[in-house]
Amino acid sequence: MMMLCLYEIVDNCDERWTIHLKGAKDLIRLRRQQTMLSKARGAQDPITTFAELFFAFQDVMGRTACGEEVLFGSDYWQENERNIDLWMGCSPELVSILSSITELSRTRRQLTSNPARAAFSLRAAALGHKLENLVQEIDGDDDDDKTLQTAAELKRLAAVLYLHCALHGASPSTPLVVTYVRKILRLVSDLLDSGSLVSMTWPVFVAAVELDPLHDEVWSDGETVVYGRPLVLRALAAMAESSVSNVARTRAVIVKVWQARDSDMLKGFSVDSLDHTTGCNDWEWYVAPISTAMSLA
Repeated sequence: MMMLCLYEIVDNCDERWTIHLKGAKDLIRLRRQQTMLSKARGAQDPITTFAELFFAFQDVMGRTACGEEVLFGSDYWQENERNIDLWMGCSPELVSILSSITELSRTRRQLTSNPARAAFSLRAAALGHKLENLVQEIDGDDDDDKTLQTAAELKRLAAVLYLHCALHGASPSTPLVVTYVRKILRLVSDLLDSGSLVSMTWPVFVAAVELDPLHDEVWSDGETVVYGRPLVLRALAAMAESSVSNVARTRAVIVKVWQARDSDMLKGFSVDSLDHTTGCNDWEWYVAPISTAMSLA
C-alpha cells in the first residue's frame, strides 16, 4: 500500500493515491480491532508503527490544503510527544495540532450562534497558544541535528501561519502573515544555501500561497533585494531534483493561486468583502478549491 501510494504521488499526484490511503486506513482499523480482540495489544513492531505514521502523516499534511475531512484522526498522534521524528521532520505533537486546526476549520462556516462562535474562538486560541509555546526536541548537536531542528522550526512557523489563515481569516496583507511569510522564506533560503532540502514542501507551499502580490520584496541585504516568488520557484526547482514527491503538482497549485490573486488585484476585487456574504476566508477562496488530493508530506 505504501509503495502504491508513493507511485501514484510521484506519477500524477491526483486522487488515485488517496484510494490507497483509504484502503490502508481500512486495513489498519481491521488490524487494530483484531489486536484488541486477541488481547495482544502491546508495543508494535517498528515497521507497523512506521507504516501507520506514513499514512497518517500523508493524510494530515495533504488535508491542510483542501480542508477536507481527516481520515487519520488524533488517536494516531501523541499530543505530548515533542521529540522530532527523523522522517516527518517535526514532532508528533505538531502534527496533532495541525490535525486539530484542519478539523476546527471545517466547522467555521457552520457557526450559527454566539456560544458556538465563542467556543470556536477559545479552541482556536488554545491551539495558537500551543503552537507559540511548542518546543520540539532533538538529541545531539551535530550539523545534521541542527538542520533537522531548523526544519522542525520551519514547520512550526508554517503551522502558525496556517492557523491564522484557516481559523482567523488572515490574508496576505495581514501584518502577521507578512511577518511569518518572511520568517519562513528566510529559513528556506538558509537551508537552500546550505544544500539541505529536508522537509521543506509544506512550509514552502504555505508561505507561497500567502505571498502578497503587491509586496513581493521579502527582505534586502545591503544591495541585494530578495523577492518571494523567485525564491519559492528556486526552492521548488531544487526540491524537484531530490524529493520523493510530486513537486510539479505543488508548483502548479502555487502558480494558479498567484495567477488568481494577480487577476483579482487587477479587477480591484478583495476576498475580505466576501467573508461576510459567503463565509469564505482567503484560504478557502484561493487555496482549498484547487488543492484536493495534494501530497505535502
